Amino acid sequence: MSRQKLETIWDLFMLLLAAVNLLLILFDLTYISLRPKYLKYAPAVVRWYDPYKGIEPHWTTDTYRQIADSLVKLWNPAAPLPPEKLQAFGDTLFQLSVKILTERPYERFGLMAYQELLKNKIKTFIQEHYGERLRATAAFHRFWTLTPTNAALHLDFYRKELRYLLQVNYYRHYDLSGDYVDHFWKLDLPFLVFFWIEFWIAWWVSLRTRRYAYWWMYPLAHWYDVLALIPLKSLRWFRLLRIWNLYLRLNRSKFINFSNTIIARFLTQQSRLIAKAISDEVAYQILEQVKRQIKAQETLAQSAGILEEVRPLARHLIAGEAGPMIGLLRRNPALAQMIEESLMQALERELPTLPGLPRERLLTIARKAARQTTERFLMHLEAYLRSEAGQKALATLTDSVLTHLRERLQDPTLQEALQNTLLAILSHLQRTFRPSLPASGPPTAP
Repeated sequence: MSRQKLETIWDLFMLLLAAVNLLLILFDLTYISLRPKYLKYAPAVVRWYDPYKGIEPHWTTDTYRQIADSLVKLWNPAAPLPPEKLQAFGDTLFQLSVKILTERPYERFGLMAYQELLKNKIKTFIQEHYGERLRATAAFHRFWTLTPTNAALHLDFYRKELRYLLQVNYYRHYDLSGDYVDHFWKLDLPFLVFFWIEFWIAWWVSLRTRRYAYWWMYPLAHWYDVLALIPLKSLRWFRLLRIWNLYLRLNRSKFINFSNTIIARFLTQQSRLIAKAISDEVAYQILEQVKRQIKAQETLAQSAGILEEVRPLARHLIAGEAGPMIGLLRRNPALAQMIEESLMQALERELPTLPGLPRERLLTIARKAARQTTERFLMHLEAYLRSEAGQKALATLTDSVLTHLRERLQDPTLQEALQNTLLAILSHLQRTFRPSLPASGPPTAP
């Protein structure tokens, strides 16, 4: 098999691998919203993926479901349970129903629609079978008032209609950083490691084959791979550009050709739109995160620490460059001319005109004195700033300025002004990525 065909097969394998990785990312992003569907039609998916998201059944609704399931298993029409035991189950389930109505466990994760559906199903059941229009609490009490004659009907309705609504509810754990537990990286890591290895090998091959004039041109040409290989959630979408690049390479090969197909033309158009949308959205979300940090005053709070970090560098730069800067000024005739002209203008205005006073002679002497004084002052200042005493004075001055700035940053009025200015600038930048945003900028979550 020729080398070109081997490279094409490798590209096809990488394309399939990148596509699988992208589908896995899409699955992760949509899992929470589609979890009720998975629970209903593919419960094995929920059992497998819930631990990756730190999800477990909510204790209230899960206890409710377990007790009701136990009653369903124990119930046998041929050998009914004793009425007192049956009612004991019913009383427990009714108490849990009241707990659901009062504590609203579905609300925390946006599942209140399922709690409302649970209430409505119970109320509809009671109305259809008993002709009674009851409020939710009374309807639950009526439903779980079990007798040997109605238990079969009620438990069958629970099994078909209510059990799923109890399973939908869940609780999600938090990690030490305060975010939701999310172990998707465990699934993404093998792909990331493989793509990193492939990137380094491709870079090495490009160096061996002298494909680029300089070693740094390969990562520059494959910038989307560099961004996609950074293990950040917001940058995963750059892997879509990797798929696009592999598709182009396969399309240029003689082994596979998609160019003239309707699907290829559609994919070309859509890929360009998606690539632009992804890059715009990534930039928008980065700016949104910066705005959240500014609103939480994290950025302003870090400014004092930044000033402390740059203090040694500022002392070094100012102490080292102040002397040479004065030397440049001294050798620049523009400064001496400016001082000379300013002094002469002042003398011409203030020097009185008196008989016998040699005015022009005095002005000439003053001009010469101004030039010499300026030159000597700058020369002595340069020598002083280069001396040990001058260096210490500059260091002290630098510390005083930075300390003053740090104290000023603690002023609430200044902090508010800086915060408003930064937010306005970031909102303006965001409108370049989402032109439909209002002029005041998008709302930011606290």
